[in-house]
Amino acid sequence: MSSLDKATLDYLYSLRRRGIKIGLHRTEILLKRCGNPHHGLPVIHIAGTNGKGSTAAMAASILRATGRKVGLYTSPHLVRFNERIRVGGIPIPDEWIVSFLKKYRVEIDTLGSTFFETTTAIMFSYFADEAVDIAVVEVGMGGRLDSSNVSESVVSVLTPIDFDHMEFLGGDLPSIAKEKCGILKRDVPVVTAPQRKQVMSVIKSSSKEKGCPLFLISEVCPVTEDVQKIDGSRFAVGETSIDLPLFGKHQVINAQTAIAACSLFDPKIGDDVVKTGLTKVVWPGRLQKLSGNPLAYYDVGHNPHGISAAVRSLREIFPKANFGAVCGFKKNKDLDSITTVLKQYFNQIITVQPSHAEFHSAETVASFLKKVGIPAEACQSVTEGLKRCKAGNESVDLWLIFGTHFIAEDVFSFFHFPFDKGEI
Repeated sequence: MSSLDKATLDYLYSLRRRGIKIGLHRTEILLKRCGNPHHGLPVIHIAGTNGKGSTAAMAASILRATGRKVGLYTSPHLVRFNERIRVGGIPIPDEWIVSFLKKYRVEIDTLGSTFFETTTAIMFSYFADEAVDIAVVEVGMGGRLDSSNVSESVVSVLTPIDFDHMEFLGGDLPSIAKEKCGILKRDVPVVTAPQRKQVMSVIKSSSKEKGCPLFLISEVCPVTEDVQKIDGSRFAVGETSIDLPLFGKHQVINAQTAIAACSLFDPKIGDDVVKTGLTKVVWPGRLQKLSGNPLAYYDVGHNPHGISAAVRSLREIFPKANFGAVCGFKKNKDLDSITTVLKQYFNQIITVQPSHAEFHSAETVASFLKKVGIPAEACQSVTEGLKRCKAGNESVDLWLIFGTHFIAEDVFSFFHFPFDKGEI
């Protein structure tokens, strides 16, 4: 639970009832009332479907290693609201949030600003107040009409784009890609991770239309010696070997993307600085080992691409292990596509339902899985599901807990993991 006072948190979260409103005009008006704190602030702006947060955290860590004062904006949070907005790795103080909301509550309510629009205004105002040198800003959803797209970008970044939020972004990959490419600004360089052919086609046409120099991460930052270890990844940039404390081949791609973005922003950043930054990066909830007995990992992956990347990484390290899962899914997730992934890897699944109306019931998901031949059992709470996991199962050697950020607090509490020591 965040240490923000209950009244402030209740008000902030009440803004979620205003839903997701398409368009930038409320954000622009609110920021104008705040003195346009985003004007003149250089931003590395990151959009995509998977890997945005990891890429943002790595880019911020590299830039901090150069001695710069760096702002980092990511979402959603895992345990505390303050995690979303950081300067120098330290979360925004409670008092600052309370003061901002007290000062601008009338404007927020008059405009009907949403939760994310308000959070974005808090972020820009705090970064301006702290006089950061550079901000790394993760898109909340989509790109073109996301509140963060008021940013004055110096580099645009595209992580892997796949199906997600189709009710807002479109029902096919080219439509989704076009929305993500909405962050591209005229003449501002854009760097992209590897993409599907039809997505790459949209990126090329969008960048050409806006006169954006387009770079592939393999061109800007070729890597070699990609090796997965039980506690992270090792790869080389040029002659420099880097131990990344994040696990999974997809994290090496995210690291490449972060390095490329930072290099486009400042070509003078050397490999030694990159190594320092990446070695120190902290980004919880991404294929994070929680327990050795039973062997259990937690990953916030919630769509087919993200889940598949996590499971493939585990399979590489544990080729003969039998996998079990504890998971829950929002009602807007494509269970058909997710089930296709789950059927390949898991021989036992425990379904849970976070205390949130947007989620499928545990029974609904378990029933869905059983119909396609996956052994599944429903638990009435996240804690009950985790207890079943901890009790063990003779047919499971490794448990993967995944599907949502919304179970993070329960997961970290149950496994007695000291989530956030203050700096990321």
